[in-house]
Parts: sequence; C-alpha cells; structure tokens
Amino acid sequence: MRLDSVRDLKASLTGTLLAPLAMAVGASRSLNISTRRVSDAAGPHRTIALGVAPRARNDFRLAVRVQRRAMEQSRELETIQRQARGEVDVRYVGQVVKRAVPWHLRRNRPLRIGGSIGHIRVTAGTLGCFVRDRTAGATLILSNNHVLADENRAKPGDPIIQPGDLDGGKAPSDRVGTLERFVRLKRSGANLVDCAVCTLDDKLRFSTRRFTGLGNLTGVGPEVLDERQEVAKIGRTTGITRGRVSAFEIDNLIVAFDVGDLRFDNQIEIESAGDQPFSDDGDSGSLIVTSDVQAIGLLFSGSDQGGPDGQGLTFANPLRPVLDALKVELLY
Repeated sequence: MRLDSVRDLKASLTGTLLAPLAMAVGASRSLNISTRRVSDAAGPHRTIALGVAPRARNDFRLAVRVQRRAMEQSRELETIQRQARGEVDVRYVGQVVKRAVPWHLRRNRPLRIGGSIGHIRVTAGTLGCFVRDRTAGATLILSNNHVLADENRAKPGDPIIQPGDLDGGKAPSDRVGTLERFVRLKRSGANLVDCAVCTLDDKLRFSTRRFTGLGNLTGVGPEVLDERQEVAKIGRTTGITRGRVSAFEIDNLIVAFDVGDLRFDNQIEIESAGDQPFSDDGDSGSLIVTSDVQAIGLLFSGSDQGGPDGQGLTFANPLRPVLDALKVELLY
C-alpha cells in the first residue's frame, strides 16, 4: 500500500470507528472493563491503536496494535482488516504504561539498600547496606569512600544526601545523615578497601534487611568463594543484575580515581551472567550478595571491556575486611 493511502485509511478508521468506541458510555460492557466506580470508568478506554508499518521500499501496511484482549476477536478489528484489504500488521501489545524513574534513582523514605546516595559534592553512588558501630552501637550507612567521602576530600560532619546530587538530591531537604568516618585511599602502597560510613539523622526510617526483588539479607558470606559463585547486586544505575565470581584475591589491580591511579590487592572479580554489564557508573557502593542473599562484597570499580561477552568486569572489596576496617557489623 502507498504511504498516503495508509495515512488516509488510518485517519478515517480512527475518526469513524475507534474514537467513538473509546469514549462510549457503554463501552465497559463490550471491553470487559473491571468493576470500579462509574466515574473512574469514564474514557478514554484502551482499544486499538493504529499507525504505519513499513514493509519494503515504498510499500507500507496499516499497523494495528491491540491493547485489550477483548478486542482480538472484535467486530472492530474485523472491520479494520476488511477495509485495509488484509494489508495489516496486527500485534497484541496490552496495556502501555509510562516509563517511571526507577525507585533506586528516586528519593526513598524509608531508605532502601540499592538507592542513590552521595556526599553533597559527589554526583551519585549507591547505598550499600546498613551496619552497626561495634563500639557505640549506632546504625550507620555503608558505601564507598569515593561516594560518601569524595576520595578523602570530605570531612566528618559533611552532609550526605539521598538521592545523590545527579538524581536531584539537595541539602538540607534531602539530607539523610553526615559523614562519620572512612578508610583513606592511599596513593602509594596497596589499598584493600574503598569504604566509608555515614550517620543516620534522627527519626529517619530505613529497611535493614530488604534486598528489593531478591529477598532479605541472610548474613555475611564466606571469604573463600566457590568456583563460578553466582552473585547479584542492586545498584543506583543498573538496578538488579546477576553475575558470577570469575576470580578472587586479585592483587596489583590498578584503578583510576580522580586523585590518580591507585593499587588494590585482594579484590573480587565478577563477570556478567546476563545480556547487560553487571555494573555501570553510579553503581559504586552496591552490596554484592550470593544466590542465598549472603553479603560477600562491596562494589567499587569496573571496566568497559573483558568478560565472556566483552561487556566488562566488575571489582569489589571482600566484605569482611571492609567491616573490620570500619569497625562495624552488618545489620540484617
């Protein structure tokens, strides 16, 4: 069919057939609309959307997108197919909804593991988990030094915001606490961890165990990992991803920071187990867990190459050295 013919047919069918159906007072009977208040059942209703589907050069069909099961065997669909003389591309698409900003990029109250967070001078990283101070007993938030302490440049007492600045967080309205302490990143010698903790403001609610979409935290996992250990994480940027431990106790790993190239020893390497990278920028600070939701690592860096499909590799600090360095215990 010629393009102008498809356009004319689309306009005609929309005006004479679909528009009246979508707004009809009695449409709920023929469209199987669920029981609800009459005022809520007012149109427009989901029926059929029409467009243009290219088939070959200068050859087009009428694109028919069915949005309700009741319309698949309807008189209206038969009429559309007949008037298009069979030159249609019919597909059931169901209910179409807006693409909302994922929860891990939004303001979370109560606070949730995996949400956007950061020092006021940092773009955004990930809220790793909640921990308890071994001495004072206070509940703290765990993430990376470069997320909460701006690569050693921050001072204790600096505001921490959720979501992070890149996701619209501002102080004081989005302040959730203040920087408590961090392990300094060293320019010479080997670093073992990239970690920091911040306090929680009074009366701020939070969920210590909930690992959204994966269950509840069950504790700290083993230091020596099984071959091809399956793992997962929730990150500010990529949400839930799954991967496999491809190596551990990696030494002499050079990682680029704002302050320069730094050496890390005793690190965990993770490759993706799906069709997307295990992590991306902004996922720093994510807690990495096993298939039974035991915490084993704190994500802090990644590459854009390597791995089985060239999607890149992710690197994490083993969790036990992180907890020991900060003198805290995992809450779960």
